[in-house]
Amino acid sequence: MLRWVQVALAGVALIAAVGWLPGRWITAAVALLLLVALTWRARHWRTRDYIRFHDRPKPDVTPAALPASAKLPIFASGYFSVEGKHQHFTWLQGYFRTFPTREHAVLCLVQDSSYLLFGQWPEHEVGMWYCFFKPEVIEKIRWGEIVFDDHRMPGLAVQHTVHMPKRGRLRPARTVSKTIYLACHTEEDARAILADLLYDHRKESETKPKPVHPSANGRPNPQELLAWRPANGSNKQS
Repeated sequence: MLRWVQVALAGVALIAAVGWLPGRWITAAVALLLLVALTWRARHWRTRDYIRFHDRPKPDVTPAALPASAKLPIFASGYFSVEGKHQHFTWLQGYFRTFPTREHAVLCLVQDSSYLLFGQWPEHEVGMWYCFFKPEVIEKIRWGEIVFDDHRMPGLAVQHTVHMPKRGRLRPARTVSKTIYLACHTEEDARAILADLLYDHRKESETKPKPVHPSANGRPNPQELLAWRPANGSNKQS
């Protein structure tokens, strides 16, 4: 739909410039200004996946892993991939789940539909699309309200790193930061997803060894070193 409007504005500017419309240069200038403004606005919203996210304080939840069989219904917006294809989508209906390996998955379906009477969803985009991310690539978890069109739903914004494959000679492989927005039908589902995401962070903090602090003379504290010895008292290394 956006492309049709952009093409129409460009056509009006061109037709006006050759003198086939009243106002000529004024009409052409107005059409070009509208085209530039529309393009800038579209790019601005594209970087935000066409949704608004209002940050709210995280609720007090107890970290807990979701059952492997659980699939929570969501509307997702962000970066998806399937069979070597990669693309941003907005407000796709789907599910959030976590596998026994603790890899998180957002599974969504692009359904064949038309944009009013102007066109149809591209055939190569129709079907299932996925967003997978492991706990170790999560950079930030935000809690808040997600707004899209006239929809307002509780949800989360999960910032994580993604490996972008090489695309031609000018676009080498790289790792970038992406955000997946998960809008939930109920706050209960949103809390369950938050608890599941926080579960691995709690485990990491519990298993991460504490640093050895030096004593007053700059050497490691002997009492802290004793805590690192195995239960049998041995301090040998293989």
